[in-house]
Amino acid sequence: MDVVSLLFSPVTLTVTAISCLYFLYWYGTSTFSYFRDQGITGPKPVPYVGNIWGLWKENLPEYDKKMVKKYGKTFGTFDGTLPNLYTIDADLIKSIFVKDFDHFVNRRNFVIKRKIFRKMLSIIQNKEWKDVRSSVTPIFTTGKIKQMSVMITDCANQLVPKLRAIAEGEGKFDAKLHFSAFTVDVIARCAFGMTIDNLNGKDNEFMTKAKAVFSPPANKSPLIMIPFTFPNLMATFADRIFFPKEFEFFTNLLTDLIQQRSNSTEKYHDFVEVATNAIMEYTKTVNGKEMPMWDREEVDEIVISQSMLFLLAGFDTTATTLTNSAFLLARNPGVQDRLYKEIIEKHKHFGEVNHEMILDFPYVDHVIHEVLRMCPPVIRVERGCNKEVTYKGIHIKKGMVVTVPAFPLHYNEEYYPDPYRFNPDRWAPDSDIKPNPYAFMPFGMGPRNCVGMRFAMEEMKIALCTLVKNFRFFPVAETPETMQFEDGFLGVAQPIGATVGIESR
Repeated sequence: MDVVSLLFSPVTLTVTAISCLYFLYWYGTSTFSYFRDQGITGPKPVPYVGNIWGLWKENLPEYDKKMVKKYGKTFGTFDGTLPNLYTIDADLIKSIFVKDFDHFVNRRNFVIKRKIFRKMLSIIQNKEWKDVRSSVTPIFTTGKIKQMSVMITDCANQLVPKLRAIAEGEGKFDAKLHFSAFTVDVIARCAFGMTIDNLNGKDNEFMTKAKAVFSPPANKSPLIMIPFTFPNLMATFADRIFFPKEFEFFTNLLTDLIQQRSNSTEKYHDFVEVATNAIMEYTKTVNGKEMPMWDREEVDEIVISQSMLFLLAGFDTTATTLTNSAFLLARNPGVQDRLYKEIIEKHKHFGEVNHEMILDFPYVDHVIHEVLRMCPPVIRVERGCNKEVTYKGIHIKKGMVVTVPAFPLHYNEEYYPDPYRFNPDRWAPDSDIKPNPYAFMPFGMGPRNCVGMRFAMEEMKIALCTLVKNFRFFPVAETPETMQFEDGFLGVAQPIGATVGIESR
């Protein structure tokens, strides 16, 4: 038998096919013993896709609760072939997010090459992240927030007559729709230095584009699996999956804005202006001399990146939290009445809702904390391991991911007794209930938490105080008994049926 005949003989072809199939199977399952070898439980993975198949049609808040109930506080899953350790163990969370942060400096490793997005704080890594984070942190000092607070207050005051017309008319409103318009108004003014009319209008371009950015179709389709199953293809598919064409509206807007600002001496006191100054002032030492860390082109890209992140992180999360606040206050009139009385007492002293009024106002803090506990806007918080480490027999290798699912964490009875009860008093210093500080993650945790957390709290407190002072929320026929959230592989929990009654006080 000659060589050619041997190569193409039925036996050779069969052996080759079996060998190829075996290699493909091995390659797609080679990491699946990682947690089993450590005695860590978890759902059985599928070759190549791991445990993410079907997640685009799951209700993630409820799915995560079921997973924790079935497998315990800490369990292992696979994103494709990448091990992902899920945990709601507060001690483990403290170690990963705070104590041993140097092992978990980065978030999940997504390769983003597209200009602007590649420089976002949520994406960049290691020293570059530390430098950019250090340069933008001064943007959110008390003094800078106080300047932007004036614009937030103006936006809240302009929302009042719109809601009053609804209160005197239909008497009920779509909370998410109107709070989305409010948060877009705040971002447009505070980040982009723009005043936008008719945000509730169906044809308003700014609002339409903002909504499209937060509702990419891929989040509810199998396409969302691609970056998790085949991370090396992330850069290729990123545009289609994560960056719909509507992003170009905002990148072009910001690029033009910065170009105009470079030729102007006018002061705006908004995010773009403050960020530009702060980032330009950040220096490095070269041969014993202080010099700018970045050239002007790099500064402009970093400013636009963080302005886009301001939109991404601040629009839907804040609108959702205000929506959930209106719903929970409507369903808990005793809490709403107490909040109203305390707002009126504060208002008598300050004469208006403003930055000074909310500085020392514990009860509004407690109400918002409890809203964020019961309805955390960010469903899951992740960290990527950059240096292997072992905790209590759990080995976490470099490159793998650790995920904290916020809903089962915030509803765990060990940390929050009677977790389905809306109880702002659990956050009071004199409360018998002492929430574990490592079991509360609406803004992430540790050095890589949300850099705009103080701004978000300022915005929510001003909005809530302004609205509760002027209106009473109450349930109507369309108001659900408990808040429900959309299905899909969503980063932000989207409320469903967020209609509540509203009347003027």
